[in-house]
Amino acid sequence: MKTDRSKKDAVVNARVSHAKQVAEGHGIDSQTTRCREYATRRDYDVVSVFTDDITGRADKRPGMEAMLRFLKNQKCTTVVLIDDISRLARDVRTHWNLRDDIAEVGAVLESPNIEFGESPDSQLVENMLASVSQHHSQKNGETSFNRMRARLLAGYWVFRAPIGYRYEEVTGHGQLLVPDE
Repeated sequence: MKTDRSKKDAVVNARVSHAKQVAEGHGIDSQTTRCREYATRRDYDVVSVFTDDITGRADKRPGMEAMLRFLKNQKCTTVVLIDDISRLARDVRTHWNLRDDIAEVGAVLESPNIEFGESPDSQLVENMLASVSQHHSQKNGETSFNRMRARLLAGYWVFRAPIGYRYEEVTGHGQLLVPDE
């Protein structure tokens, strides 16, 4: 429970696309740090942090759902902080569904990168940024598919190692499938 009633409550919502990014990277930490720094500048009291390691195309995420349940129980307007619009969603429809969910529980969305608003110009910019985020996600998927296909055509196995095999790093070839004795 907060002690300084002059400060507005805020929660941080951070997301990376895959659990591997949590284990190997610092994406969640850097997003959280950036949001906390923004909260300090705005004189907000960060009362909780919610994270997910799931694609930004999904609007059903454990961390997001926990945050929405938390926000429903708040007695005052809470600010939801995201590092970047792409951390909220990588799909325009998902973006607006989550924006509606956040508004429905009485919270407002803020980010160090964009000023969200209700004016036609603000919504145009938000729509364009959400669309660019979706396009970036789709292009990443297309590029990944094309590279995997090319590697498969070159004779490499690109899927999960079958039972009895494992991947091993081989100079000049990357990960190769080898028998797992």
